[in-house]
Amino acid sequence: MKHLSSGVWKWAVPALIVVAIVLGVVVQQRRQRERMQYRLLSMLPDDTASDPALVAFATQEARPVYAQHCAVCHGPDMRGRPDLGAPNLTDGVWIYGKGRVFDIERTLLYGIRSGHSKTHNITDMPGFGLAGTLTPDEIRSVVQYLMKLSGRPYQVEAANEGEALYLNAEKGGCGDCHGPGARGDPDYGSADLTANVWNSGSTEQDVYNAIYFGEHRVMPAWIGVLSLQDIRALSLYLCSASHSLPANQPETRASAQEE
Repeated sequence: MKHLSSGVWKWAVPALIVVAIVLGVVVQQRRQRERMQYRLLSMLPDDTASDPALVAFATQEARPVYAQHCAVCHGPDMRGRPDLGAPNLTDGVWIYGKGRVFDIERTLLYGIRSGHSKTHNITDMPGFGLAGTLTPDEIRSVVQYLMKLSGRPYQVEAANEGEALYLNAEKGGCGDCHGPGARGDPDYGSADLTANVWNSGSTEQDVYNAIYFGEHRVMPAWIGVLSLQDIRALSLYLCSASHSLPANQPETRASAQEE
C-alpha cells in the first residue's frame, strides 16, 4: 500500500503543478483581457486608434462579431455588396463623418434610417426618374457629368448638359445636397460624387438606376443588440481597416453611399 501511494504521488504532484500553471495562465489572460476591455471603453473613442495594443485587441474581439452580424451585408472581406447597396468598409470613403472611431461608433449605435430617435436620417436620394423630375435622357446626361467628375471616360456634350442639370435648382437640384462641387457633406450624409466610389455598383447603368429609382438604404441600430464593448471594438476595427487600404476602389463603398 505504501508502494502504491508513493507511485500515485510520483505522478500526481507533477500533474498538479501543470494544472496550477495552466490555471495561472488562464487567470492571467482573463485579467489582461479585462484590463484591455476597461482601457477600450474608458478612453475617448478617437484616442484608441493611436494605441497599437488596443487596435490589436479590438481586432481580435471584433472579428467574430463582424462575421456573425455584419458580413452578411458587407461581405466577409468587408468590401461591401453592390447588389444590396452595402458599402465597402475598407476604402476610407465615408458618407457620415470622416471615418474616425467616434463617427463609426455613432453610426453603429444608432444606424441609418433605423427608426431610432438618434439615427442618421436627414438626407435621402429621391427617384428623379420615378418622380418625373428628370427624363431618361436627362439622367443619362447627369451620369456623363458624374463620370467626368470621377475621372472616368465620358461624353463631352452630354456631360456639359448634365452639369447644367446638376446645378439647376429647379430641375436636378443635385447641388442642394451634394454641393456645387459635388463633394457631398459628411455632416448630413450626402455622398462625395467625385470619389469614384459607388455603393450600388459603378457602371454607368448602375449610376443611372440610382438616380432614376433613388436610394433609401437602411442600417440597423446595434445599441441594445451588441454590447457597448463589442460596438467600440468594431468601430476601432473598421477604422483601422479603412485606414490601412487604398481609398479608391471603384466597385464599392459605403457606410452608406447608399442614399
